[in-house]
Amino acid sequence: MTIKEYSGNMKQAVEMLLGEGHEVEEALIDKNNGVRLDALVIRTPDMNIAPTIYLKSYYESYEDGESIQECAGRLVEDYRKSLPEDCFDVSFYEDYSLVKEGLSYKLISAERNSELLTTVPYVPFLDLAIVFYYAFEKRGLPDGTILIRNKHMEMWGVSTQQLMKDARENAPKSVPAVCRDMCSVLERIYPGKSEEIFPENEPMLPMYVVSNSRMINGASAILYPDILHNLSETLKSDLYIIPSSVHEVIVFARNMADDEKSLRDMIRSVNKTQLEPQDVLSDSLYFYDRKDEKISIA
Repeated sequence: MTIKEYSGNMKQAVEMLLGEGHEVEEALIDKNNGVRLDALVIRTPDMNIAPTIYLKSYYESYEDGESIQECAGRLVEDYRKSLPEDCFDVSFYEDYSLVKEGLSYKLISAERNSELLTTVPYVPFLDLAIVFYYAFEKRGLPDGTILIRNKHMEMWGVSTQQLMKDARENAPKSVPAVCRDMCSVLERIYPGKSEEIFPENEPMLPMYVVSNSRMINGASAILYPDILHNLSETLKSDLYIIPSSVHEVIVFARNMADDEKSLRDMIRSVNKTQLEPQDVLSDSLYFYDRKDEKISIA
């Protein structure tokens, strides 16, 4: 069964479980890097928002032997958990003074998102683009975001420069940077395995994972004031920056590696084999100059 066929069967099964008063719609949702994901959108007359449930993980469970009914049951449970307690008041979104309280930015590939960039305000940054979004976590929808589009900017009567100024001021406060050493990150993922991962006779190079407090679209934390400056001071070196995904980057001292070609080859390989296509940030290796305090492509 293809995912298209699966989507249709899931739609029918979810409609049966939810009963009257719910409208279930199949959808293809545009994501980062031109990726389109199959989803179900569920609407009810008493709610002015419609949760979007992506089908990829449920489809994988189906391929592993879970029945359509079991998948639909889990989806309905997840849907009910995602609902806010009350109707979501969207009128605030017409007032930029309210929107800018939750304004932030993220980094995306300029080349992979060339079509998207015709519809959104953005600031070029090397081979990337800085785009803007509103995070409405404080309004009862955890991890919810709205991408700022040209039509929003026109409605508010603000410029891209104003968006950048406000996002630069707000983002470090609303989604502050998080910098963790690689050992602690891997110890958290593989508890009790640190000795196997890092034998004492093979010490790991000091590496840091930089993201934001939500761990979502956190690669943009390298744009926050003093993040890279402080790391370069700690390591007493210029820095290499590996764009491990749109959600985080890996930073380490330049004097710990001298083969840029191998690093670039590794980045390309990981992007092709280990990441979901929508999570890829760039195939480039980046360099932070400690003296000039500037980022460039290595």
